[in-house]
Amino acid sequence: MSKYANQLLNIRLNDIRLEFIRVGERTLTSDKLTRTRTLPETIVAQCLHGRYEVRTQDTTAVIHPGEIAIIGSDMPFTNIHHLDANGIMSSRFIHCQFTVFDNIDFSTLLHMPLKITGPRATQIGDHIGQLLGIASQPTKLVDCAYTNKLAFGILYDLCEVSRPKYSDVEEIRYTERLDPVFAYIAEHIDGSISVQDLARAANMSLSRFFPYFKSQVKQTPMDYVKKTRISRACRYLVSTEQSIATIAERVGFSNQFHFSRVFKEICGETPSVYRSQFTRTYYLESNELN
Repeated sequence: MSKYANQLLNIRLNDIRLEFIRVGERTLTSDKLTRTRTLPETIVAQCLHGRYEVRTQDTTAVIHPGEIAIIGSDMPFTNIHHLDANGIMSSRFIHCQFTVFDNIDFSTLLHMPLKITGPRATQIGDHIGQLLGIASQPTKLVDCAYTNKLAFGILYDLCEVSRPKYSDVEEIRYTERLDPVFAYIAEHIDGSISVQDLARAANMSLSRFFPYFKSQVKQTPMDYVKKTRISRACRYLVSTEQSIATIAERVGFSNQFHFSRVFKEICGETPSVYRSQFTRTYYLESNELN
């Protein structure tokens, strides 16, 4: 076990939850080889042919065949796809979200590397391949259990190669005080939500609630609400065939145009472009996995 992994062992088993996992594969042979975006989920992708060039604000990594690229939730990045000598770039990947204490994205607790090589990359790639093999028809109980095993196996590998941002889990255990706030957001995600509503849910004055929420969650209450709406929309875009207008309404936007503008502002692309990229993916939510 790595010297880092022990620092997170005081999180209990039932504190960690797999919210969803989306698995897919992609082959590119021509244009649209460069994409800049930010997604509310963790990406783990294995290059199979050609190579990735992944750029973040801090660093750049070149991902060769067999190697793994990791992009944490809400991290702006540019992905440049380079074709091989045969004019092909292919990959297999998962997009997933694990949470701690119901509302904290697991990836935000780790300093994750942008690139993994060697035997661990091979192992993660094998897990992705196995997920692809079973995810199209997850109707058997054993398939659901195996999906969990593989997903948590990948999470374990990410923990092994990452450095925790916190030495004490109590530094992030703010959920008890904010649980009513997160519950209120989930219950009213399709309607109007104001910061005053959230302060009342927390049983705090607005002047006290706003700085407390920002200090704990590292973003303003309404920024959190906006990102939660877009994160939910991402799931609907991939897991349903509902129109973009319907999805916009389901996540609390008064019209499709405002929704599309905010979606592009956060994710770097329009809802229709986002949806089109995942036509060959399989999607499972937590209620199908547990």
